[in-house]
Amino acid sequence: MALAGRRRDASTFPAEISLSAIDTDDGIVVTAAIRDVTAQLRVKDLERTSQSLESFIYAVSHDLRAPLRALNGYSGVLLEDFGGVLGEEGRGYAERIVAVSEQMGQLLDYLLQVSRISRAELHPQQVDLGWEAARIAEEIQRRDPGRRVCFAIEKPVQAWADSGLIRTVLENLLDNAWKFTSGRDDASIEFGTAPSGDAAVCCYVRDNGVGFDPAYADKLFQPFQRLHPVRDFPGTGTGLASVRQIVELHGGHVWAEGAVGAGATFYFTLDGKDSA
Repeated sequence: MALAGRRRDASTFPAEISLSAIDTDDGIVVTAAIRDVTAQLRVKDLERTSQSLESFIYAVSHDLRAPLRALNGYSGVLLEDFGGVLGEEGRGYAERIVAVSEQMGQLLDYLLQVSRISRAELHPQQVDLGWEAARIAEEIQRRDPGRRVCFAIEKPVQAWADSGLIRTVLENLLDNAWKFTSGRDDASIEFGTAPSGDAAVCCYVRDNGVGFDPAYADKLFQPFQRLHPVRDFPGTGTGLASVRQIVELHGGHVWAEGAVGAGATFYFTLDGKDSA
């Protein structure tokens, strides 16, 4: 049953009452403590709203995949089988439909990923981040054996984290470093630790690539925000937003330092076992 209290100004508030019995020389005395739970109920309402919104985003993103695939497929058939009939202008329009549908597919992929991360249950355990970073570096190099990049990986770096999610963080940061050093013959990428302050651990990924204007550092972790042209560095602009979401889910925070033409360093902290 919902209980309500009344303030001096006659307004009411949702209340929680605690009763305690005290045995005294004069008999048992019952004390009552009345607590205003307005803030707690608002938090619960926000949590329910957030969960409903996440479920809605997941359902809509999932259901839009099929018609989007059809749109992309039919546009491709149109170009391949009827390109000559369409003429140059018609082919241009069809190519735009293909490009836009592919872009929309990438956006839906990101929304699905955000929804999965938000709904994920953390399964924290001891993880050697240095070992994970070294494995990822080897995988990146195998994908592009023609490039020679100097990796410096600190090991071990122990942390309490969900192994799958924290691997996603490292993959995004190291992939970014690899991508943005592509124009250098002396490319270098470093993974290590820095003084952590109140956090259990503070890690960084540093590169000597193109860097960025520090005035726009806050935009780096916003979805679909880019500081470099797509033609120079392909991507959806969602990787760093996912990094921030996962790190904050672990009770940490993420930030970046850099300068144009002078490389970039991305930091993230993780809380300890009790906070994860």
